[in-house]
Amino acid sequence: MRYTSNLRCRHRGIPHDLKIIYENQHHKIEKCQICGKRFKWNKGYKGRTNNQEYLKAHIRNFAQPGGATKRIYEKIYNQHKMIIKL
Repeated sequence: MRYTSNLRCRHRGIPHDLKIIYENQHHKIEKCQICGKRFKWNKGYKGRTNNQEYLKAHIRNFAQPGGATKRIYEKIYNQHKMIIKL
C-alpha cells in the first residue's frame, strides 16, 4: 500500500487524526481533529467501509511498531525519543 501526500494533515505533515461526527447505515462522515478537513466514506450493503483509501486515511489507527508500517508508526508516535542516562 502506498501512502500518498494528499492524506496528510496540512499543518504538521502527519496523518490525520480522524473522529466520527456522523454515521448511519450508508455513510460515515469523519473530521480531522488537527486541521478540520472532513471525509465521507460510503458503506457497502453489509454496513462496512471496506476499501483501500479508508485504510490509507486511518493509517494512524492501523500502524504497527514492526512490519510494513514501521516507519510511519515511528514518525507518529516516536517523534521525541526519551533517553534516560543512569
